[in-house]
Amino acid sequence: MKLIAEEVVDVKYLVEEKNGKKEHYISGIFMQAEKKNRNGRVYPRDVLFKEVNRYNTEYVNKNRAFGELGHPDSPTINLDRVSHMITSLHPDGTNIIGKAKILDTPKGNYRDWE
Repeated sequence: MKLIAEEVVDVKYLVEEKNGKKEHYISGIFMQAEKKNRNGRVYPRDVLFKEVNRYNTEYVNKNRAFGELGHPDSPTINLDRVSHMITSLHPDGTNIIGKAKILDTPKGNYRDWE
């Protein structure tokens, strides 16, 4: 079994105030096309952008794009481990730039990664 490790590089940590309450976000490159990733895959730009559009339609736009802190063991999100919700994904060259809201959950409140 291979473990996929993630490296956080050039991620912006944002604090926005809405209705008198502070909301925390991260923003940066979420995916890259035409470049070998850490698990040895290269995703063609057209394929990646098509799937991002589908994901935006089916998940992001419906506020259903949840994620876990770290890299989950399976492709199914464990709701007990949810830490963030992706609020936007858009192309920029061969990159997919994303923004995710940090949720008020036990894993979302884990602030050592700031």
